Amino acid sequence: MDNRNSGTIKRAITVYVPGNVCNFRCSYCYVSECLRDGHEQAGHFNYSVEHMVEAFRPERIGGNAHITVIGAGETLIPPEVVPFVKGLLHLGHVVELVTNNTLNQRIDELLDTPREDIGRLIVKCSLHWKELKRLHKVEDYFNNIKRIIAAGASSYPFLVICDEYMNELDEIIDICKRELGAVPQCTPCVTAETRADFLKGGVAMTSPACMPAFVKEIDKKFHSKLFEQSVRFLDVDVKRVFCYAGKWSLGVGMGDGVMCKCHNVGIPGNFFENIEEPYIGEPVGCECGIASCCLQYGFYALGLIPEIPEVPTYTEMVCGGREHLFSEEVKALMNVKIGDSEEALSDEEKMQFLMRRMEEKDADIQKYNELIVKYNTVLNDYKQRYEPSSQQLVESLLNIIDEDILDEEHVSRITYGHIRALRQICNEVNDGQRLYTQILKKLYGVIVEKKYYKESFVCCDIKESMHYIDKLPLSVLVIPGEKIEDVEYILDMEDVDALVDFFWKEFEHIL
Repeated sequence: MDNRNSGTIKRAITVYVPGNVCNFRCSYCYVSECLRDGHEQAGHFNYSVEHMVEAFRPERIGGNAHITVIGAGETLIPPEVVPFVKGLLHLGHVVELVTNNTLNQRIDELLDTPREDIGRLIVKCSLHWKELKRLHKVEDYFNNIKRIIAAGASSYPFLVICDEYMNELDEIIDICKRELGAVPQCTPCVTAETRADFLKGGVAMTSPACMPAFVKEIDKKFHSKLFEQSVRFLDVDVKRVFCYAGKWSLGVGMGDGVMCKCHNVGIPGNFFENIEEPYIGEPVGCECGIASCCLQYGFYALGLIPEIPEVPTYTEMVCGGREHLFSEEVKALMNVKIGDSEEALSDEEKMQFLMRRMEEKDADIQKYNELIVKYNTVLNDYKQRYEPSSQQLVESLLNIIDEDILDEEHVSRITYGHIRALRQICNEVNDGQRLYTQILKKLYGVIVEKKYYKESFVCCDIKESMHYIDKLPLSVLVIPGEKIEDVEYILDMEDVDALVDFFWKEFEHIL
């Protein structure tokens, strides 16, 4: 089926590219903080590019989409990204690729896109000014934007207005005008006390603070509706508006298929499984998972919060004043609101939805309370079989999902015996298997990511060593002897995802 001319944009999707490898080291980037500690991690993909592209068929997701492809590091480093983007374009989607725009070979590969598809490509070029100058990449950056536009795609410079650039704004504006005939699009630099606080829905701040004088100065320099709307949405209480993210939008982990409605509100299941079945989502409603959606213009510009009036379309907000940087196809397709072609809920339906979510939350609380009681009962039967067996430790296992930090001492006190008890309890309650899986993956993720595992591994005959294993801390990696070389190879490659996946698959055999 050829979907390339099948009509308006019906969905807003973000695809997260795995890994955090980057050729830049921006001081204001949280990923750079990780890289200073030696945690640079290559992306791991569980599915072929062809399979992933097939999962985004318009008839499966509800129509053509604006799909943003973005990485925690430089998006274009994994070789899978370019053919993935080309595949999405060929399905008829508008694809916005976020990149620092300095990997010339990847840009060459990207521009080898059929003429009938490339008009729906948008390359958003993050303007990391100090790194461009430090690495002598300024010329590459602007030449690549020109090449992208000349090929028939859209491309624009994008600047985060942070403290570091305040004394260089005039220099940045001058070179953008000289090279492109337009100033960059921009947003404020949004911060929080910690990243975890922001994701939990804490207070969002900006640096510099968006005081009236500062906002006026930026408006005078950049004439950016994108900046204007970002500042406006800082004042929107995301818990008091009804959002259709999840229904009209979707987030997908490109590496593993994990889904979310909008950045921090998860969806059960795997997007890349059962791809012959349609995706039917439900809205976030009033349960936003972040402090502010001020930077999520790819969502609110497409009208995911209809009750907020006079929000410009993407074309008005991003292309405005920079029309020559965008293809006519993009300007036409992105000048829409999804709600104009999708049916919104009535006030009564919204109320029913919110009431149902409250009932589901109450049921979850009751379920977990019952689980704690059952777990403590079974724990008493295990007291003679392994140490430690304190009630505090067991209860902490049940709260693993909500923990932000598990320190090494905490992890080292959790034994295989505890996990065996946890599994037995979870087998006795409704939805227990999902809870057991979440807890176990969180534990192994922390053990591997924080390098809490022991330097030497236990290689043993599983059948003859169960009593011994029960008393071992989970941070001692029990490995069947014939697979020790596999694990050593994964460790040498520093592939955290592969190591977590290995122990997850082996765990049932160990228990």
